[in-house]
Amino acid sequence: MAEPVRGEPETEAPRASRPASLVLTLLFVLAAITVSAGLVVYTAWLHDIENGPFAVLFAVLSAKAALSWLSWNEQDEDHRTASTGQQKQD
Repeated sequence: MAEPVRGEPETEAPRASRPASLVLTLLFVLAAITVSAGLVVYTAWLHDIENGPFAVLFAVLSAKAALSWLSWNEQDEDHRTASTGQQKQD
């Protein structure tokens, strides 16, 4: 997909696909966090020492994915405010 030239407004298709991609990735991240938390609880409940490290590692990676999603969302908001010339209010 071609990048718009500076000063040229973006088309409606990429603008409409941003929220959809954010929501879709958020759903995947939330599913991963839910499954990983379930695995940690399940292995702790069964005192499964052999599979415990895998569950904890999966939980850590899911948390990292959630933090990456938050960073991506903020970066997307910053990009949108910069392209429209608005100031971000904290």
